[in-house]
Formats: sequence, C-alpha cells, structure tokens
Amino acid sequence: FCCGFRPHSTIGWPDHENLRDERAEAFRSLLWPGVYEWSYIMRATCAGTFIVPPAKAEEMYSPENFGRCATENISF
Repeated sequence: FCCGFRPHSTIGWPDHENLRDERAEAFRSLLWPGVYEWSYIMRATCAGTFIVPPAKAEEMYSPENFGRCATENISF
C-alpha cells in the first residue's frame, strides 16, 4: 500500500481531525510505543499521475521524536 493508504485504521478514532485541500491531519492525545496506521479516503478530481507526499508523525512538544514514510506516485 502507498504511504497512508490502508484498508482500515488500527489506532481507533483520532481525538481531532483537520481535513484540508492539500493535506489531512489527525491528532491523538496519547499514543503508546509501537507501530500505528491511519487511513483516509481521497477523491480524484481529474485523471493523471500524481505525487503522494510522505506521511509524517511527530510529537507536538518533542519534534525530535518522529516517523515518516517515503514519497509515492499514484495514477487515476
């Protein structure tokens, strides 16, 4: 799967979501150590090949603790 594209979420509901034209953000108050996945649905508004920016997760008050995935290409 492309980064961020998963069949279902394994972390439950986010505490807050911020859906924008250029990105989707999800916020959680608490995350225990481990591996997490978050999914979202996109709608293609035109055909073509597009770059999917890498997903990034970081702690708000300790940004040196972070994780990210690779950039992907997707075609519609």
